[in-house]
Amino acid sequence: MPVTCLLEVSPGNSFDGLVLIKAVKLEKTKKGDPYLDVTIGKKHKVIECKIWNNGFGGRTVDEMLTIFTNGAVLHVIGNVSEYNGKAQMTINEFRVPNKGEVNISDYIEMAPESIDSMENEILEFIDEIKIPILHQITLQLFEENKKYFMTHVAAVKMHHNFRSGLAYHTLSLLRICKSICDQYGEVIDRSKMYAALTLHDMGKIVEMSRDFTAPEYTLYGKFLGHIQIVNQMIDRKLVSIRNERTVSKEEVTIVYELMNIISSHHGPLSNGWGSTAEPITLEAHLCHMIDNIDAKINMITKATEDMQEGDVQKVWGLGNIYKPSTLKSSVSE
Repeated sequence: MPVTCLLEVSPGNSFDGLVLIKAVKLEKTKKGDPYLDVTIGKKHKVIECKIWNNGFGGRTVDEMLTIFTNGAVLHVIGNVSEYNGKAQMTINEFRVPNKGEVNISDYIEMAPESIDSMENEILEFIDEIKIPILHQITLQLFEENKKYFMTHVAAVKMHHNFRSGLAYHTLSLLRICKSICDQYGEVIDRSKMYAALTLHDMGKIVEMSRDFTAPEYTLYGKFLGHIQIVNQMIDRKLVSIRNERTVSKEEVTIVYELMNIISSHHGPLSNGWGSTAEPITLEAHLCHMIDNIDAKINMITKATEDMQEGDVQKVWGLGNIYKPSTLKSSVSE
């Protein structure tokens, strides 16, 4: 019997069920025959697929590309094999389901915590920002953008690329930061860190589309990137405050320091990860390290979900990843 839920599929199975289309790319064989590379998913599960031209069902390439679109839910039938250590499906048949068959929330991966609880906790961290101008800028930008911030993905591909992933990633960083600040005390400026971590990825609500079924980079995002976008938001907010009152040189310096922390949160320019400035303060270096910790944990956790214990697999952006075996405790409880 074929497997009907994508979450349960593995190499050797046949599959017959509904899936979310996450990415589609037209390719050609060495002989010049067209085929489709399709990424399908359900919740956290993602599988790469091939549709060879003999599976087009007599349809033209253009007709296929109008059916297989990012964010569509389709009924597919295929066989699952293993390629380079990963499950891969050959789709042999497909159809567009009736509207009554599809509940899109059944297919979208979501953050493991509720939007309301995450929003309330982020606001609690913002309340802990004791530098007035940083508190004002951070709170106002969060309140103005929370409608999209709280539901947006944190990435197209790399990490936390699910609904409310941006909020969940941001809150995770704030929690990690609190533990570090509790350990090191006044050596670290907690206010600057909380402001920077809350805002560091806010530009992603403009950089990436708001379609969390299959997010893509916007034209604006491709040209500028989220770091420049959020620093523009901060700069405009600083101008607005200056129009209301006198802003001291010390306050301006603190805001520029905030912008440097955000500009360098991908690390030193030499690593090629996309920072727009070198980190020049303790807080700037720390912001990068905390961001990298959470991103890597999410990436590795997601990559190893479907791996067998003892397997080694090459993961894009990470290299070879090993899934260790879990030793059961021999100590009686």
